[in-house]
Amino acid sequence: YQRRVHGVQEMETARRMNSNITVMVWEDGGYGLISWKQDTQFGRHTNLGFGNPNWRLLAESFGWHFETTDRSKELEDVLKRAIAHEGPSLVVIPIDYRENLLLTERLAQID
Repeated sequence: YQRRVHGVQEMETARRMNSNITVMVWEDGGYGLISWKQDTQFGRHTNLGFGNPNWRLLAESFGWHFETTDRSKELEDVLKRAIAHEGPSLVVIPIDYRENLLLTERLAQID
């Protein structure tokens, strides 16, 4: 089941209702996927960057459990802990879309 959290007021509701929900944020400091697509198609992209809140402080301010990792090997354990937590959990995963450009270049070289 997939649902988007549309605002921080929903975080308060989830805590008050003690909902067993795990929300995953892919943090890329902007609209990274759109930037990658524009780079691929046009050779450049518009200004799509923006700042993010301190996710840990945001989660803790609403009484949520918080998890993060920048190591793919740890992701399974992070998700298991978040899902096992009684009440709402926020999982933040940094994403670097520059890897997509490298993959695109490698795939273009395949005959």
